[in-house]
Amino acid sequence: MCELFAMSGSQRYTAQEYLPPFADRSRDNISGWGIGFFRDGQVVIEKSQEEVFSGDQIHDSFNRLARVIDSRIILSHIRCPKSGHRKESHAQPLADEFLDHHWLFIFTGESSNLMAYQSPRPLVPEPLLAARVFEFVRDGLESGLADQPRQSLYQVLARTCKRMLAQYPGEYMFFLANETVLFAFHNYSQVLTYQDPKARGDLLILTTVTGGLTSHPENWCSFAQQDPQRGQILIISGADLLYLGHL
Repeated sequence: MCELFAMSGSQRYTAQEYLPPFADRSRDNISGWGIGFFRDGQVVIEKSQEEVFSGDQIHDSFNRLARVIDSRIILSHIRCPKSGHRKESHAQPLADEFLDHHWLFIFTGESSNLMAYQSPRPLVPEPLLAARVFEFVRDGLESGLADQPRQSLYQVLARTCKRMLAQYPGEYMFFLANETVLFAFHNYSQVLTYQDPKARGDLLILTTVTGGLTSHPENWCSFAQQDPQRGQILIISGADLLYLGHL
C-alpha cells in the first residue's frame, strides 16, 4: 500500500531525521511522492511522479526538502505502483481551503464504491480515490457544522467517517491537517507514533511504515485497528496526542 508520514511540533522543525528513513523504508512504493507543509499560514506542496529512489540514492528534490523545510506540520505520501496513478497531478498531498483554514490531506486505502461519490465542489475531475475521500470528508465537515455550529470538529469528523464506512465500505486511512492540528483516521492496519527525545517532548512523528522509522522499533507506539466497520481517530496538536476516539 501507499505509505503515509506526518510530523507535528509545538514549533517549526525540519524532518531531516525522519523523511529519508521514510523514503528508504518505502522502497516498494516508488511510483511517486509528495511533501506538504505550511508557510505563513499557507499550504506549500512539492510532489513528483518520479521514483523516490534512483538506485541507492534518494531523489535529490526529496532529500533537499527534508533538509530545508521547517514547519509545525509536515505531511508526506509515497505512492504505491498498484494505485494505478502515474500523473504528477495525482500525487499527494492534496490541499483545499475550507472552514477558515488551509488543509493538507493524504490517504491510502481501497473502496470500490466511493469513486461514485459526486461532490458539489470536486477537487479534481479525474477518477482519483484520494480526492473523492477528501471531498466526502470536507463536505461532511462543512455541512455538519452548518447544521449544528456548536458541535466540535471532532464530533463532526466522527459522524462523517461513520457515514462513509456505512455508505461506502472499504479500507480507509488518512491524515488531515491544518496549520495547528492533525487528525489521523483509520479502520484497518495501524498508525505508529514516536516522541523525539531530542526535541524535549515538542515533536511527534506518525507513520504507517511497519516498524517505524528509527533503529529501535520498540520505541514506537502502535494504534491498530482490526474491525473495518469501525475506526479510530487520533487528534494531535504540537507533540500532544489530545484524544483517541473509537467510532
